[in-house]
Amino acid sequence: MPVPYKQTELDKPILDGIAAHLKNSLSAWYGRGARLDTDDPEFRSYKNSFILRYPVILASGSKKTVLVKIRRNPKMDSLSRAIATDLHANVPIEYRSLEFVYDRLAGKDEDLSVIRPLDYIEKYYAIVMEEYPSHPLRKILVDQRNGGNIHELMDAATKTGKWLHYFHQHVNTPQDVSFSNEDILTEVEHFARRLEKSSHGRVQAEEIINQFDQKLKHIHLNSMTFSQSHADMTCDNVLYSDDQKVCVIDIKTRLAPIYSDLGLILTHPETFKQQIFSAGRYLPASLLKIYREAILTGYFAGEPPEKFLVAIYSAIKVLDKWTMYEELMSRYKGMKHLLSIPVAPFVTAYFQNTFRKHLNMAKLNETRSEVSTVKPADPAR
Repeated sequence: MPVPYKQTELDKPILDGIAAHLKNSLSAWYGRGARLDTDDPEFRSYKNSFILRYPVILASGSKKTVLVKIRRNPKMDSLSRAIATDLHANVPIEYRSLEFVYDRLAGKDEDLSVIRPLDYIEKYYAIVMEEYPSHPLRKILVDQRNGGNIHELMDAATKTGKWLHYFHQHVNTPQDVSFSNEDILTEVEHFARRLEKSSHGRVQAEEIINQFDQKLKHIHLNSMTFSQSHADMTCDNVLYSDDQKVCVIDIKTRLAPIYSDLGLILTHPETFKQQIFSAGRYLPASLLKIYREAILTGYFAGEPPEKFLVAIYSAIKVLDKWTMYEELMSRYKGMKHLLSIPVAPFVTAYFQNTFRKHLNMAKLNETRSEVSTVKPADPAR
């Protein structure tokens, strides 16, 4: 669990500097007369960041909330510790991505929204943005266990797919790139070798590579649609607002196949810790099916999805998460290591089953859109 924030003497000048910066900028963001309601922000400690919340009162009397985000790792308990690290190399890129998406998406579609970026405070590696009143897609999914609104989930998931399609196709420019079966196998091998090493041979890399190879023998892949990807497209980074719009945060941007983002958002709920350690019973299979179908409906706008590549990249993303868990357990020391000994085979079995399930779903469509990218293998080869 991430440690909560503990203010130190070294934090006071940082907080004073942030408050002064905000006060000097408020009129540019919200007009004359805007002021901070307090210099003492509310702190929220997340796994990978501190969020400082500053209420703002506008001249009209209406209210806004400004957020200041500073990266940290889960063990850092103060701003001074977080700022004095090398975690921040990509923070300016993250801020520029916010600006890029805001300029190209804000107000473009009634179902989609975007965080308003306000500033980047270089001295503190701090992103300043306007709060977006909402709740994450993860919460909507988990609420289904207690009789949550299934129509809200379907709406949020459909609009998530729509947001991702707009991001790939309109915010950025897609392009067909020369890409082969071997390129997919190279990515698979990257994870499979790491898995074999971290599991101390409990998982065999060749077995995983061969399973993908057997699937890919049935097709001949000669190109792939690439775009700037979100690169961290999880349920935690999808926000659903009170006015039923979807906004996506923490955009990393990396050129990748469009199916990479899709594979992650489709399979992320299956990699929740509760799902793993309940052997897949925390969120029922029927609910996950509804969720996945809604995502695909939103992304492909009612056109038949390219099931083969969706399934292949879903399996790859499960493989990615599996690798992460195995490597994490392999680094445990002391009591954590002892506790992981009986748990590791359980985690391995869960991910083996989940990975195979998605790989088995890789079936060719007979649609024009897919045939242009994925072609049946030449029997003579």
